[in-house]
Amino acid sequence: MLPWHNELAETLSLDGEWRFTLQGKSGAILTPGGWEAQGFDRRAEGPAIYERKVAIPAAWSGKTLQIQFDAVSYYVEVELNGVPLGSHTGAWTPFALDATAAAQPGEANHLRLTVFKTGQRFPMRESLAGFLPDVALMFGGVWQSARLVAFDGPALGDIHLTPDADTGEIAVSAAVHNGQTARAVVIITAPDGREAARWESESTADSIQADLRVPQPALWSPAHPALYTVEIQLIEAGQVRTTARRRFGFRRLSRAGDQLLLNGQPACLRGVLNWGWYPEQLCPAPTESAIRAEFRRVRALGFNLVKLCLVVPAPLYFDIADEEGMLLWLELPMWLPEVTPRLRAQAPLEYADILAAVHHHPAIVLYSLGCELNRAVDETLLGRLDAIVRGQTSGVLVCDNSGSGEAYGGLSTDYADFNDYHFYADLQYFEPLVDHFDRDWRAPRPWIFGEFCDADDYRDLDEIEAAHGGTLPWWLTEWNPLHPKTFVGYPAQRERMQKLDLGLSGQEIQALSWKQSFVVRKAILEKVRARHGMGGYVVTGLRNTPLATSAILDDLERLKYPPEAFRAFNADSVLLPGRGRTRRWINGGDRPAPFEPYAFPAGQPVGLDVLLAHAGAPLPGGTLAWELRDSEDTLLAHGMQTVPGPLPAGNPRSLTRIAFIPPALDRAAMHRLTVRLTGEGLPADLTNTWPLWIFPAVTRWPDGLGLFDPAGSQTGLGDLLHAARPVEDDLTGVSVLIAGALSEAALAYLRGGGRVLLLQHGPRPLPAAPRPFWREGIKLIQPHPVWEEFPHEGFVDLQFYGLATDWVFAPNALTNVLPDLTGYRPLLRRLDARQFDVSDYLFEAQVGKGRLIASTLRFEGGLGDQPLSLDHHLAGRWLLDRLLARLLAGEEA
Repeated sequence: MLPWHNELAETLSLDGEWRFTLQGKSGAILTPGGWEAQGFDRRAEGPAIYERKVAIPAAWSGKTLQIQFDAVSYYVEVELNGVPLGSHTGAWTPFALDATAAAQPGEANHLRLTVFKTGQRFPMRESLAGFLPDVALMFGGVWQSARLVAFDGPALGDIHLTPDADTGEIAVSAAVHNGQTARAVVIITAPDGREAARWESESTADSIQADLRVPQPALWSPAHPALYTVEIQLIEAGQVRTTARRRFGFRRLSRAGDQLLLNGQPACLRGVLNWGWYPEQLCPAPTESAIRAEFRRVRALGFNLVKLCLVVPAPLYFDIADEEGMLLWLELPMWLPEVTPRLRAQAPLEYADILAAVHHHPAIVLYSLGCELNRAVDETLLGRLDAIVRGQTSGVLVCDNSGSGEAYGGLSTDYADFNDYHFYADLQYFEPLVDHFDRDWRAPRPWIFGEFCDADDYRDLDEIEAAHGGTLPWWLTEWNPLHPKTFVGYPAQRERMQKLDLGLSGQEIQALSWKQSFVVRKAILEKVRARHGMGGYVVTGLRNTPLATSAILDDLERLKYPPEAFRAFNADSVLLPGRGRTRRWINGGDRPAPFEPYAFPAGQPVGLDVLLAHAGAPLPGGTLAWELRDSEDTLLAHGMQTVPGPLPAGNPRSLTRIAFIPPALDRAAMHRLTVRLTGEGLPADLTNTWPLWIFPAVTRWPDGLGLFDPAGSQTGLGDLLHAARPVEDDLTGVSVLIAGALSEAALAYLRGGGRVLLLQHGPRPLPAAPRPFWREGIKLIQPHPVWEEFPHEGFVDLQFYGLATDWVFAPNALTNVLPDLTGYRPLLRRLDARQFDVSDYLFEAQVGKGRLIASTLRFEGGLGDQPLSLDHHLAGRWLLDRLLARLLAGEEA
């Protein structure tokens, strides 16, 4: 049963030291907290035995005694003085057991707990263990507080609050246990401490049903987290015998078509994914200071929400979120479930108890029933869980299956209030994915990406080791038995990195990875904010874990990104660039022809829309100023104009169109465009900036080019196909052979002193493997003359948008095909951020007497929303031209 409540009842805390035995090892253990962080076997499932003496006061004789636990993971049997009191199943929920008959007041009582966490007896996938076992391990034991309570008279239970932000009404219900009372009073106290409403009843049987109204209530929001308190009193003979309090807030998250609304105003939920990984405790029970510091860091980057992904933290987390105005998305802990009869019976019980404990927190505005559920979770089970959540909450939105059933092989229908997809995609595929899943015939509702926008980083083990007293923490050295070693290789990072000669320190690689992940996150979030119907998103993830380095905080809890720069695209109000559209007539029909997002031709007019994406109350007008500067900070162009107000919130809108002509350069360059909107009543930091990549036109290809493309795989090379002579066996007069394959004739030409540019987009002819470009890997630009003519700041930015490829060369296997390959020189490398091996996108080498440059890059674009062909790919044309010039120059590799 759930615990009873009476703040006037006498209480003995059971927190503190217990005698503990696990797998034959005994010692002292402290609660609350799991046993994993206290020197006991982290992988053992139990039985774990907790024992202690409890001195129950003699004055408690004749009272009803209840042992209350806020949570024990996962299963516990409780004995008092050898008498079984009962058991409880479930890692996340509070419970209580009646100890009245077994207790011996006035004596030292022996309390014994037998605990199992998930494992063989209670299989993890049928036990609502959430995602922490996948991250590192499942915690076990008395991980939240416990107490012994003596009730001398009535007690309250099942307290439920249903506030209505629109009307100020609140329904309060509670069960009355352990006796009846003559009078009940319910008092609502406002945030300023004044009484806001009162309800009284002269006779109370076994329950209370009170309806109250607060006139013009202060609404709870992130900017103004106004907390009310409801106090229930039970009175006998003019004396308050029982009292219980709950804090709550008036707030409402709703939708109108595809527009998300918080308290009636357009909202943008900007969340970060929290798996509940707190290595200090190894259970989701961080300290007050840790929670407040976490929220402070999250807010610094512009986030206003934390998604509790498949985890239900200790109550303190919810309390502080209420106080600080941090929005929460509570995802209930169903992940890859094995739907057995036990789970079908247990899940509704646990969900109901979780909701009973947390439903009154105004910070929780979103619920999801589980994550990426497949058809094992059928409509009967999902519908039952959906009814439980909706029946116990108010002013929230609910999603039955975060990620959606249609995307993960689950139900084709859903119970969701919003569209929720988990698009972990390379940049060029993101918008095509959104377009693919967006259907005009479907009833409009907001999109809230439940998790997405991941970008793996590198962790510098040396500084982590130094911070932990000279030893790496176990979670960076032990393999998780749930995952094959081919999944993530973090425990082998040091060993594998020592075998690589990258010429960079751990600090340098880490810094590069943070810059690249910033680029990815900025690009994706700006794509989202520029679309209609986008209610928000959740970025993966909060902090580095043993499973992933895609996070906004590193292992030392430092922010990876400059806060001001991140807030420029992650705030209620953001400025965005907008480009026009075009099409191409290809093979007898129109096709969409995407632009490179930030690449422009030198000396040609540029026109961009400046968009405002805004959530909240309407903004006043202001002055929009923009400027274009080169890499030396020289002002190249600028403008200013008045933007009339008011500027309504909701879907993005164009404020103005700016036009300029970049300098007519003969070398590619990077410029920077900055836009600001200023004025009274506008956010002080409403500014954003983007690199613009300016490329000279390549109007003529070198003479003497040959093209060997027996499979016709290079049709995207556009005008280069006309400039190059098709060849097969006769390569006479070819200055550079552009090859899509390597025939005997092509290899003989190369080994005899020829020059070959190999363009490869598959596993052959050279050994290559499929890999994502923007995800899971760190690109390393190597010192090379070609890069001196291709603008970059030492890392891969969006000048590579159209070049991004799905394939990488395996350098260690190249000599299997080309045994006479020497002088290998990579130009662009990929360090796998999960497995710590190196592959290459672009390299040059000697083969026999000839010179080879091989590339998997997409000079012709063509993937996702990349440019359609080499004819319209500015970066691709320029880089390809520079590579051909390199080969023609005859320089040694």
